[in-house]
Amino acid sequence: MNRSIVFYLVSRLALINGLALLIPLLSALWWGEAGLVYFAPALAAALLAAAFCRYRGRHHKRHLGPGEGAWYMVSAWFLLGLLGMIPYVMAGTFASPVDAFFESVSAFTTTGTSCLADGGAGLPQSLLLWHSLMEWLGGLNFILLLVSVMPQVSGCFGLTLSVHQSVSFSPMVARMQEAARQAGLIYLAITAFSMVLYVLAGLPLGMAVNQGLMTMSTSGGDSLFDFSQYDSLALEAAGAVSMLLASGNFLLYWKSWERRDFKSLFCDAEWRTFLTVVVVTGCLVSFHLWRFGVYDGWDNLRYGFFQVLSFISTSGFSSAAYSTWPEFDKYVLFALAFVGGCIGSATGGLKVMRFMVLFKMAAQEMRRTLHPHMVISLKIDGVPVDMKIISRVLSYFFLFMATFFVSMLIISLSGVTPMQAMGMAVGCLSSVGATMDLFGVADVSVLPAWTKLYCSFLMILGRVEIFSFLVVIQTAFGYLRRRW
Repeated sequence: MNRSIVFYLVSRLALINGLALLIPLLSALWWGEAGLVYFAPALAAALLAAAFCRYRGRHHKRHLGPGEGAWYMVSAWFLLGLLGMIPYVMAGTFASPVDAFFESVSAFTTTGTSCLADGGAGLPQSLLLWHSLMEWLGGLNFILLLVSVMPQVSGCFGLTLSVHQSVSFSPMVARMQEAARQAGLIYLAITAFSMVLYVLAGLPLGMAVNQGLMTMSTSGGDSLFDFSQYDSLALEAAGAVSMLLASGNFLLYWKSWERRDFKSLFCDAEWRTFLTVVVVTGCLVSFHLWRFGVYDGWDNLRYGFFQVLSFISTSGFSSAAYSTWPEFDKYVLFALAFVGGCIGSATGGLKVMRFMVLFKMAAQEMRRTLHPHMVISLKIDGVPVDMKIISRVLSYFFLFMATFFVSMLIISLSGVTPMQAMGMAVGCLSSVGATMDLFGVADVSVLPAWTKLYCSFLMILGRVEIFSFLVVIQTAFGYLRRRW
């Protein structure tokens, strides 16, 4: 394995993290807070890590194979978690470093669950800004990995990107950088657009910036900002539009912009399916809320659709007390957390495209049962899907569900109820911490340290998409066998 390229890529990530730390550091100095105490050690650690990894990777070849890609993804998330926790430790925010690590991993993986009391009320502004920046950087990092490194590790992750849009993925670093540049620019543009929407909806500029960062990273579950406190239809509309855009395929946005053909967005089968799921489940939840008299009139549609978008985008924002809703509605929201947004977005979950493949394959097998000699080809947008991709989607679905059930059993050992364990397992794997609130996990900080460490591992596992972790284990065992 070419370890030099792994060190080289990690050095760039550490440098970006260090530069990002300058923002809360300078802000803290401007606001008269102890910025040097909070952020200078983290900045020094990030720059030292960048220098060390850059030195180790100075002779790298500009080629990334599956093994190197998997090691980079796993090490990147752990490094971000360690660097992100340092300001919390220096500020004495948590009683335990484990809590600080959990908070950092939750932010960078955009899970949106927190050990902070009252969502961080009373914390210095600079630490709150750093928390939002971690979430935004985590979403950006995931997008960049998704369109550059992940296709080298497993073909199923670039399904809509490579098949429908004719976007080619290459193990050469230069080609990877081009795909990452396109997705990164779209991420920045939609973030700015989201901030503008929040300002137009009546939020002060500072709050609009924070809210835009969290909305685009789809990690609002641990936010101090609660839509229900404002009871503003304009703010909820701004949030809904932002969550909808954050759930789409970023490279599809880029192609539409490049061709100046925004109608092509609706020619994409995955995007149309996603919108259909939102409309159908939104109407279903709204009707059920109306049927049981939870809200008056149009408020059922207002809150029903907002929470549906919140959960399917894995954002976790709240405009209503959904934990008190009827059980049917809570289970619909829970199911949406499994689904997630489109491939090519920062959302968590299994992604809409994989469910499309699974449903089409099930329908294909039903037809084959009735007509054994029929030759059937599974197609997405009229393009045949290779059996290799189908088998990988099936394998990933099995691994995801197996990890979910095993994790639910492990988490239940901490003393939580089975439903709470289920909510925590899905929340960590799908990066939607709101599923914990759905079943009454109000305070994560009271859980045992080992549970928080295991949940941190699950959050990272959900972001590297399981296959990458298995590749890391395989290459590690291969290395040990050769050494011994």
